[in-house]
Amino acid sequence: MRGCFRNVRLWLYGRRLRKRFVNSVIHPGATADPQSTLDNHSVLFPKVRLMQTDFGAYSYAQENTVIVNAEIGPYCSIASNVSIGLINHPIHMISTNPVFYDNSQLLPKFFVSDIKYPVGAPRTVIGADVWIGDGAKIMSGVTVGVGAIIGSGAIVTKDVPPYGIVVGVPGQVVRRRFDDALCVRLVASRWWDESEVRLQQLSQYFSEPEKFLETLGA
Repeated sequence: MRGCFRNVRLWLYGRRLRKRFVNSVIHPGATADPQSTLDNHSVLFPKVRLMQTDFGAYSYAQENTVIVNAEIGPYCSIASNVSIGLINHPIHMISTNPVFYDNSQLLPKFFVSDIKYPVGAPRTVIGADVWIGDGAKIMSGVTVGVGAIIGSGAIVTKDVPPYGIVVGVPGQVVRRRFDDALCVRLVASRWWDESEVRLQQLSQYFSEPEKFLETLGA
């Protein structure tokens, strides 16, 4: 019976969320807190969790991805099991467990009556057209530039330049998707801000970035 009630609550929650973001696709089990927003045509797959996050148009996040205090640009492709906005714990104290330094956490008991360590995390920014592979983790405060690729399982602890390709633990930029000059032109063009009609008109040049930019006038 308890499981039945839980399923009903989840169904009602999902219904409210879909009414709140009528131009997005929200699969069962996905959640977004009141401080989060979804832009048009974005997609949350099952068990995705958004907290204090602005999620861009045409971007999607696949199953079991958690995004906290972040700005996700448009046209991003986020795989399953990704964590964005991970917060550090103090390593200079007697323990890294929050019961020793932050009584604002949702835990049953604390050994302190106030906050001994500032836990407020800086916002994480993911630029437009970023592809993040399965199981990747991005620390809070990191900025991932436009068009970057984060490889599966990578742990990103520092900023990533536009169109950089990051792999490994810790994540390292191994190269860029295009030569430097083309990267600069793509970023300057801000093509992701173009209207749907304009992008449709340019569709024949999607596989030819230089012709795309020339036709765009960038």
